[in-house]
Amino acid sequence: MAFALISHRAVPWRTTLILLLLLATLLGGCSREVYTSLMNAAKDGNVEAIARVLDSGADVNERTTEGKRALMMAASEGHADAVQLLIERGAEVNAADSYNTTALIVAATGGHDAVVALLLENGANPQARDDSGGSPLVNACYFGHDKTVRLLLDKIPALDKQDSEELLLLASGLGHAGVVAALLDGGVDVNGRGLKQRTALMAAAAFNQPEVIRLLLEHDADPKARDEDGETALSVAEGKGNKEIIGLLQAATTPS
Repeated sequence: MAFALISHRAVPWRTTLILLLLLATLLGGCSREVYTSLMNAAKDGNVEAIARVLDSGADVNERTTEGKRALMMAASEGHADAVQLLIERGAEVNAADSYNTTALIVAATGGHDAVVALLLENGANPQARDDSGGSPLVNACYFGHDKTVRLLLDKIPALDKQDSEELLLLASGLGHAGVVAALLDGGVDVNGRGLKQRTALMAAAAFNQPEVIRLLLEHDADPKARDEDGETALSVAEGKGNKEIIGLLQAATTPS
């Protein structure tokens, strides 16, 4: 059985995964653009140089041709002290580049928890989306940054039910047990459904993730749930031939 992790409704997420190279470019910086002294200092996390350049009259929100700013560069490298100084000197926390990427998106993508926390404390939008559909939460889930996921969940007032359940399927299939635990602790339904009514347990079975299988079962995932094709997590596992997972699911479906 071919197994997709997310539904057609989540096209932005699939686009995000396809365009991960773009996100990697944002994290590492773009060599085709000309960086100012302030931007280079921010990218290096050199707070003394940042202060010196700003004191000389530089605009803290100056931009490259693609709209990147010093704050985004400091955030992408995880330089919390530099981020703090730039914010104190008037950096626009929710400023976006030409692709609508924000400092919080690149910080969450890199799993820079201290920077993520700092940006959130200063009003960064945890639900911002870039042009590829990426958001702080989606990217943190994809890359397995469970601490970042927890920080973001604390600041998101209400998760969309279907979106959050599809994120659970994604994290389960990728084997990010820490992210799965964070989503479940955040109230995501362990038996929520994604494409073709598949569950996180099925996703973990399809991609041979025994640690996630155990975690989901501990949180009362239903091993007898069936998708639109009549498949269960056990039948998916049997198709993959993973004896460990088959044993776990058989034990879960056997009456005690």
